[in-house]
Amino acid sequence: MVVQLRQNNTLIQAANEQAQAAAAQAKLTTEQMKQNNDIADMDLIMRLYEFANSGEVQSAWHTVLNTKVETLEDFQKLQKADQVSYFQIAALFESLGVLVERGFVKPELIADMFLTELAWERMEGFVTAMREHHGEEENCVGFERLYKVISHMLSSSNVSPSSLLR
Repeated sequence: MVVQLRQNNTLIQAANEQAQAAAAQAKLTTEQMKQNNDIADMDLIMRLYEFANSGEVQSAWHTVLNTKVETLEDFQKLQKADQVSYFQIAALFESLGVLVERGFVKPELIADMFLTELAWERMEGFVTAMREHHGEEENCVGFERLYKVISHMLSSSNVSPSSLLR
């Protein structure tokens, strides 16, 4: 009976050691997966940032910053190339918003790398005009939600990006 107790104790110890090893392996695998996800997120955001810094998008951004669209009529007065600029910037921020909503990218990262608040302030009239014109309330909803999340995040932290540069 003593021999059987020792054997059972040995089996229990071996099972416990195997469970601890499996738990350590699972933790390591989880950490590796998190690191891989972080690297993939960074790769994704860097590709978006490179795209956003392309000449074409920078030209579109320049157009949005230097024109004012509050109504459909304002938009229709723009030359076709300038109209396309508004669609390009809206699509960029809509994409960023969807990535944040789906959890692929953290809003803090977008706030650090893109001027979402300025973009929304310059584009809100355009978005409203397009929603009314097309009867589509979901137009640029990802962009609008991104703006709200980042605005709330920045106002809650009492830190403005420009104050960090001083």
